[in-house]
Amino acid sequence: MSETSISQNAPSKWSRRQTIKVLAATLALPLGIAGISRLGEQPSFQTWHGESLGGPASLTLWNPNAAFARSTIARMRSEVERLELVFSLFRHDSELSRLNQDGRLATASPDLVAVLEAARDIAAASNGAFDPTVQPLWRLYSEHFRNQPNAISGPSALAIDGARSLVDYRQIEIGPRQVRFARPGMAVTLNGIAQGYITDRIADLLQQEGFDNSMVDVGETRAIGGRPEGGAWTIGLKNPLNALEVNRTIAISNEAMAVSGGYGQHFPGSDLHHIFDPASGRSAKRLLDVSVVAPRAMLADGLSTAIFVSGEGAKASLLALYPNTRAVLTRRDGTTA
Repeated sequence: MSETSISQNAPSKWSRRQTIKVLAATLALPLGIAGISRLGEQPSFQTWHGESLGGPASLTLWNPNAAFARSTIARMRSEVERLELVFSLFRHDSELSRLNQDGRLATASPDLVAVLEAARDIAAASNGAFDPTVQPLWRLYSEHFRNQPNAISGPSALAIDGARSLVDYRQIEIGPRQVRFARPGMAVTLNGIAQGYITDRIADLLQQEGFDNSMVDVGETRAIGGRPEGGAWTIGLKNPLNALEVNRTIAISNEAMAVSGGYGQHFPGSDLHHIFDPASGRSAKRLLDVSVVAPRAMLADGLSTAIFVSGEGAKASLLALYPNTRAVLTRRDGTTA
């Protein structure tokens, strides 16, 4: 068995899921690969570690033709870069950034339209617990902690109410190629679902290329098939009460997994994080984390956020709407469900 690594620079910005899953993602590969050496001469693993939407990304491909696997990785990297120009909030020239700046896009890509429509569907199913229009809250909190770092309780109730008045997924008007906000000042973040979309896009392309046993982690995790030697891929999850400890595993095969938890990124000096409850305008604190397994990463991505915000009581009804989904959540006292 051989393994070839193609590396990019380490990411400078980490999203909540990527911070949560960085340990899980790196553990997934050794646990999944374990035992292959017993089989004798095998095709090689080709791996890439890079960045997507400001956080760590990786591909692990299993193919007897190492050169073909490497060229495939290069094509996948190009596709990730293309989708960065659609969804990134870190790039001023992305479609999403231009939509937030202008309040409309006269010509939106099919990728952006598809993700906005999926986000709207999950928002409706969760009664607004998942809402892509929470970006004004993020801007408010970010500005508050930048200008008043010692005011660790967060923005005033009046300021929060002002930002909340701009949060309503129903006020996004989505056409076949056009997108606009019904209210001035609205803005969207798709970090709770676009990473899943990119993961699915890469996984679908790899399957078309003939890769039957591979692991994709482009913000979220999706397994193509199972492990080459048989069985499911095993993903390690870190303990939300101890960031240095992996205390749970989830097995996936031809499935995707996403994790939401508020401990991944806190505002400096406070216990506030950036997974907001649209109903209150404050950080969601009903749970410590939620892991969702679903047939596709975009669905797992949106559902994990929706359940994290809405709480344990909403889990069963939400999952019942989507076949072949399951979830593991950690309560505030550290127990799991």
